[in-house]
Amino acid sequence: MNASIRSLYAYALAEGEGVGTAYEYYVKRRILRSILAATPESGTVLVAGLPEKYGTSLDFILAAAERHAKVLVTDERETALDRARGAFAALPSSGVAIEYRHVKDVADVASLPKHDLALSCEVIQRLPVADRRTYAAGLRACAPRGVIFTPNGENESHTKISGLSGLSRGDLAEAMGRGVEIGFVDMPPFPPGITRSSAQREKASSGLLEGVAMWGLQAYAHAEPFAPSALKRRVAHIVYGRWGA
Repeated sequence: MNASIRSLYAYALAEGEGVGTAYEYYVKRRILRSILAATPESGTVLVAGLPEKYGTSLDFILAAAERHAKVLVTDERETALDRARGAFAALPSSGVAIEYRHVKDVADVASLPKHDLALSCEVIQRLPVADRRTYAAGLRACAPRGVIFTPNGENESHTKISGLSGLSRGDLAEAMGRGVEIGFVDMPPFPPGITRSSAQREKASSGLLEGVAMWGLQAYAHAEPFAPSALKRRVAHIVYGRWGA
């Protein structure tokens, strides 16, 4: 998993997103590393729902491709599935086999086949409170290892500007139950909500100065794990729950 922020930026562009998404994908790879390494070659990966608003979880597809895995992507919104298909189709072939499946209820994971790895980003917070525990328990029963990423509800500036719902660390721990590692990730050194023109985004994928800036951003990303817990709780964009690591 040696992708750089700059290489991941190309995937963010395919989704209509920017450097913030590339940074998110880069730091999430640290959380994915151990469980991905334990996933069998040519195994199966479940992407249980697509993000509420930003991106199409292409980072999960890239992770699956590294294990030559087959991927099942589910969502209850046809528009979200169409957007994910379009983003993936805009990229060079990765050799990964993907099935996109429209489901009536994204929380009904128990009806899906077993997988080697289950992944979720920006999904659980948009479910009714009563369905969150069912969804999390279903994912844990569906796969021996996995991660749920969700917006950090304790970072009010992020949820307010992004327009996303969020869960606190305690909320996610309660939904997922015992035996899960709960932590924070995604602490970019810029505020949420920054927008750039299409020309600026394209320039960032090839410009020398932009490349240097992304190298510096990548160096900064490696310091994230050493931030004090109180700071992470306040400024991290994402809280995650991981099992099977």
